[in-house]
Amino acid sequence: MSYDRVIGDDGVSRYYQQAGSGPALVFLHGFSGNHLSWYQQVPAFADDYRCIVPDQRMFGRSADSPSGPGAAAFPDDLVDLLDRLDVDRAAIVGHSMSGWTATSVATRWPDRVAALVLSGTPGGLISPDCHEIAREAAEGSIPDVDPLNPASSYLSESIAELNRDAPEEFVEIRPTLDELDIDADAIVSAGVPSYLIAGEADPFMPSRALEAVSETLSGAPISVVNGAAHSANFERPEAFNRELRSFLEAADY
Repeated sequence: MSYDRVIGDDGVSRYYQQAGSGPALVFLHGFSGNHLSWYQQVPAFADDYRCIVPDQRMFGRSADSPSGPGAAAFPDDLVDLLDRLDVDRAAIVGHSMSGWTATSVATRWPDRVAALVLSGTPGGLISPDCHEIAREAAEGSIPDVDPLNPASSYLSESIAELNRDAPEEFVEIRPTLDELDIDADAIVSAGVPSYLIAGEADPFMPSRALEAVSETLSGAPISVVNGAAHSANFERPEAFNRELRSFLEAADY
């Protein structure tokens, strides 16, 4: 495992970790997470992949200037990091908030994206109204699961507490994310292999939302992780890792 910071052209310090060797595999955290959220994925994939795990600006150990662009810079920050690490192409796993980062990079730089994995996220591929309708339609039908035991719940809360510079609520940055350059047709036309995965009890991405996103990506495959809610990678890591590896192998990556 190695870790470092990069200083962007705007003078902002951004943190990342990397481990392993092989084809590049980027893990991007959600709103309540940071690089530590992927502690159950990096060891599982580092034998076969070069795992790159950044903190997006404002989260974890990455900063943003007081008048900085915030979430608007997420896609450019990622590509800048890949450039600095001499990574030409990478498979990108974007969870929740970071789905927007992943799809924007796939839209603007499709040749840099070997595979696109959207974890518990619409990734800006359906309208906010469509997403909200799907969420409302699922109310009362979401399975009742208890994905975290006391130890993992404590760990999850501790990871979130490291985000001291982050906005207080996701709704504060959602409008900025929805303004990113995201085009499903461009992703499909470029032939980027795409895949959706979510927990069976994810209120943010119920089945109707997953199906709507899949349709925009010309029928991208969907996996549903039993016993998981919004963060399948954290809550049911073995199942998540198995499904992710299966997709990457099917994509010949």
